[in-house]
Amino acid sequence: MALSEAEVNELLSGAHVAILGTVDRRGRPHQVPIWYGWKDGAAVMLTDRGSQKWVNLQASAHASICIDTKTPPYRGAILRGEVEAVEASGDDYRALLREFAIHYLGEEAGNKYADSSTTGDPSDSVVMRLKPTRTISWG
Repeated sequence: MALSEAEVNELLSGAHVAILGTVDRRGRPHQVPIWYGWKDGAAVMLTDRGSQKWVNLQASAHASICIDTKTPPYRGAILRGEVEAVEASGDDYRALLREFAIHYLGEEAGNKYADSSTTGDPSDSVVMRLKPTRTISWG
């Protein structure tokens, strides 16, 4: 049974790792786990400009993310749409990295992760946004 819009928003606001699906230049599927934040009806994600997912998205912006619970009662949603780059300063990028780390790891561990993170040099990174054009849910 499909979830209500409120149930989908509740699911998407949780600390569930998403699986981002893109297609490579040969038409093969590429899926990768990714942290995201649910903001203003869109999934916001971070990646490096050299990552396979970003390379794929440069060729075709079409993507999907799947978010699901791992314990009963099982619920999930697949969001389909186009991914766009969001203009963000280095400070904006670092703030999102900290926000996501705290969301997924808790305040203490999240701050420690963000303070010690050597990944995601803002000059080599991109903030991505997927605003769904289609949502499929179950629960």
